[in-house]
Amino acid sequence: MRHSPPALLHVCFQLLAVPLFLVLTGLASLAAEPLLVGAEDDWYPYTAVRDGRIQGMSVDIVKAAFAASGTSVELVACPYARCMQRVLKGELVACFNTAPDTRIATLYRLPQEPLFSADILLWARREDATPVEDLGRLRDRRVAVTLGYEYGELFDSLQLMQRVPVRKDLNGFLMLSHRRVDYMVAYRETAERLFQETPALQGAFAPVATVHRPQLYLSFSRHHPEAETLLQRYDQGMRLIRADGRYQAILDRWQHSGGDSPAH
Repeated sequence: MRHSPPALLHVCFQLLAVPLFLVLTGLASLAAEPLLVGAEDDWYPYTAVRDGRIQGMSVDIVKAAFAASGTSVELVACPYARCMQRVLKGELVACFNTAPDTRIATLYRLPQEPLFSADILLWARREDATPVEDLGRLRDRRVAVTLGYEYGELFDSLQLMQRVPVRKDLNGFLMLSHRRVDYMVAYRETAERLFQETPALQGAFAPVATVHRPQLYLSFSRHHPEAETLLQRYDQGMRLIRADGRYQAILDRWQHSGGDSPAH
């Protein structure tokens, strides 16, 4: 049986309607799903898993920025090195907290708006705490560094010291306390939090040099299809929360909490 042209068009429309509906429904479903952003799992008070949930100062900042731009994201906790690797592969849209250098800027997309700034210090045992005014003095010294962390191009380019990689800052300080390394590099706030929580470390160390004071960022993937859009929404949200005071309120809340998680 042959169809007239109008009837043929009707049949074609019916044949196309169902798959087109399924495609559009699938796209809408994907758009409604939150995008996955990696959060470091053990870097308190900035980002860590505590009491079964991801929390910290930068967690609050990231959530507030995306909420301000009306963007739905889901945080995924993992060790920092793995987090950055997953972003590099495009498995996650972004990861925080990153102190960018030339290599990071090449491999990842970086937003215009930083999360915060913080001091990276060189720590020694208190009884051995002599100021280190020139990082060149670290030649042949054993320095514990946390896997995957960036410490600034000056420190990261030093060639003659013995880097001793550790999984967590805590491991590095324990090695320092047992004289298995000569120094440990760590951020001021995270180190002081560790000292508060670990009686064996209290009063045992002192900073002997400021290695770097970086701005920390959310690093976005160059291989995830939604990364550029999410980066723009993040920058938009950060500008909004800086302008209306929410950003400063988060900083103040964490500062006044003495490192303890403030009420949400």
